[in-house]
Formats: sequence, structure tokens, C-alpha cells
Amino acid sequence: MLGYLLKRYAERGGYQFRVNAESVSSREIADINPVVVIFLSTELLARHQTFVKELTSLEAPILVCTSVVEEARAIELGADYCLLHPLTYDDFQTAVVNATVSKRI
Repeated sequence: MLGYLLKRYAERGGYQFRVNAESVSSREIADINPVVVIFLSTELLARHQTFVKELTSLEAPILVCTSVVEEARAIELGADYCLLHPLTYDDFQTAVVNATVSKRI
């Protein structure tokens, strides 16, 4: 459900949305040249720390869907920005814009 919501928000904002399996490599992500990389939960971010470390070499910021309670942990785990529940379209757009501006400076 969350993936579908993010896809709708991304498309509404003029972005393409692509879902990748857990077996995708950081090289494959780099080839896509994404605006952002989104993890659907703090648990996924925690589980894939080696992959997250590889992604930090990319220009694309790492976003994670999380709650306010887990926000500090998500940042510690490598997220550049958090998409906080409940997620609205305006919050999504603001997060993408803020994350991309701050990462590229």
C-alpha cells in the first residue's frame, strides 16, 4: 500500500517511480541516476546497512518512510531525510525538494 501511494505521489510530481527488488546492486541504482532512493521503513534501512553505505557515494539522497519516534534512528542509519507518517502529497514533495537541494550542495 505504501509503495502504491509513493508511486502515485511521484507520478503526480512529474517523477518516474521504479521499485527494485532487494537483490539490486548499487551499480544498478547508479545507472538509473535516481533523484532520490526511498526505503519503505526504518527496519529495511537497518537491515541493508551495507547497501546504504554503498549508496552514499551516489548523488541521490536516501529517504525513509518512518514515524516521528523513529526519525533520529533513521538518520543514524544513513537516511538524509524522513518521510513521516501520515504522509501527504505536500509532505512528499517538500521532502524530495529539500533532500535533493541539501544533498547536491
